Amino acid sequence: MKIINSQYIKSVAGFEGRTQLEYPEICFIGRSNVGKSSMINKLLMQKVARTSSTPGATRLINIYQIQYEFDKERKFIIFSDFPGFGYAKVSKKTYQGWQGMIEGYINKNRYIKRLIWVYDVRRNIDEIDSNVIEWISRTGLDFTMAITKIDKVNKNDMSAKKKLFENNFGEDRVFLFSSKDGYGRDKLIDHIRGVVDNT
Repeated sequence: MKIINSQYIKSVAGFEGRTQLEYPEICFIGRSNVGKSSMINKLLMQKVARTSSTPGATRLINIYQIQYEFDKERKFIIFSDFPGFGYAKVSKKTYQGWQGMIEGYINKNRYIKRLIWVYDVRRNIDEIDSNVIEWISRTGLDFTMAITKIDKVNKNDMSAKKKLFENNFGEDRVFLFSSKDGYGRDKLIDHIRGVVDNT
């Protein structure tokens, strides 16, 4: 899969702002400061997604349009970067508003082909993550787990975390990724292409 071009389109608070973009969509979800925007930039090999060192910086759903080429055919896909969850310094009202926005967007969106759950390798599963797993199950959408920031741990810890999630979710939906050096980029982008072209 070769990326031809990519661009930021808009930030939306609901599905209504996206309806004219009739392309398959991949949604990136995850905790605050887990590196979703950095992952998108590395996948696209272009800095189109805004990154921030401040957790909770993404307040709306950011939409990106990508043109790619595979097998001499050019197509379009949408990446959507969702607000991070689990950030304690936002008010409960704000957090509930994000949750409602995300659920409303997903429930109305027939273009979504896959959720990419971006997960910091240094974390252990907690109550919030368990709630996310339950929530994903309720959506009825399939998901892929991208374990990121693997450059910050040793190979043994990285492999152990990957094995843990593979045992729970299956080998075909767990990927290792580093936005710093691009490790895992080719495998994940080809996986996304396969999801889009085969669903």
